[in-house]
Amino acid sequence: MLSSDIVAHLSTIDSQGYPHVTPIWFLWADGYVQLTSCPGRPHLDRITRNPKVGLVIDIEAELRGDGQRPNRQVRLIGDATVSVDPDEIWTRRIRAKYIDSTIAPGAAELTARQGRRLITITPRKVTAVASV
Repeated sequence: MLSSDIVAHLSTIDSQGYPHVTPIWFLWADGYVQLTSCPGRPHLDRITRNPKVGLVIDIEAELRGDGQRPNRQVRLIGDATVSVDPDEIWTRRIRAKYIDSTIAPGAAELTARQGRRLITITPRKVTAVASV
């Protein structure tokens, strides 16, 4: 699941202690989760204030005749850092994972040149869950 093009859900904590969940593209590389975001996004400020984050990647199967929708999940908690994505290297890699080049040739290489921020999560705990 970590190599699939499923959208992850990043959980950050606000200044009042409440969680906020942001859908976001990600890349699992060398034991870290890499994500990028445009400058000024609220989740970047929340990470700067409190680097403890959660991330969930999940997929649900079609409804079965017994009324069940089996699912698989990867749940992760860890510590995040925010930095500048130099030359948007990580942005390009993440876009290449999610954008099918046969449908949108060259689109993965296009970037907004907005000085995107790189979020790196160092996992403390990773849990895989599946229902049947």
